[in-house]
Amino acid sequence: MEKSIQKMIEKVVQSLDWDSILLIHKAFKHGVGQGSEVIPGLKRKVYEDSLGVRDLKSELKSILKYVVENDYRSYIYGNWIISWYNQQWNEQTVIETYTQNDQEIELEIELPNSKLEVVYAPQRICIMSDLEENESSVRISSDHLTLKTMLDKALAEENYEMAQKIQDLLNLTCKSEKF
Repeated sequence: MEKSIQKMIEKVVQSLDWDSILLIHKAFKHGVGQGSEVIPGLKRKVYEDSLGVRDLKSELKSILKYVVENDYRSYIYGNWIISWYNQQWNEQTVIETYTQNDQEIELEIELPNSKLEVVYAPQRICIMSDLEENESSVRISSDHLTLKTMLDKALAEENYEMAQKIQDLLNLTCKSEKF
C-alpha cells in the first residue's frame, strides 16, 4: 500500500471522536468484527466491558486496509460505512484558461484526488413506500429508542455536547421526523 494512502488512513482514524463512538458502541453492546464478511487481520470480539478505543481503531484500520486493497468504491461492515475513491480510476486532467492583464494563462489540473470517507452509523433505517397506498411506513427499531433515551439522559445531566452528538445521529437516521 502506498505511503500516501497509509497517511490518509491514519488521518481518518485520528480524526474520529473515539470517546463518543465507544460510548455509543457500549450502549448498543456491539462487539468488534461483527460484520457479515471475514476480513483478513480483523479479529472478532464479542461485547464486554473491557472493549476499548484500541479495539475499535484496530477494527476500522483493518476494514480500511481491506477496502483500499480491494478497491471497493463503497463498503458497509457492521457500523462502518466506507467510501473510497481512488484517483487511479480516473486520471483525467483539465486545462482551464484564465485571462489576466490581457494574457491568457493555462492551468493544468489533475482531477480528482483520492478520497476516503468514513461514517460510523450505529443504526440505519430504511423507509419503503407502499405503492398501493402511497404512504410510507417507518419502523423505529430498538436502537432508535435507545438513542432517544440516551438523548433524554444527556439533557437531564446537562451534557449538551453529548446531547448534540446524539441528536445529530437521530437526525441522520430519521430525517422524516423532528425531535
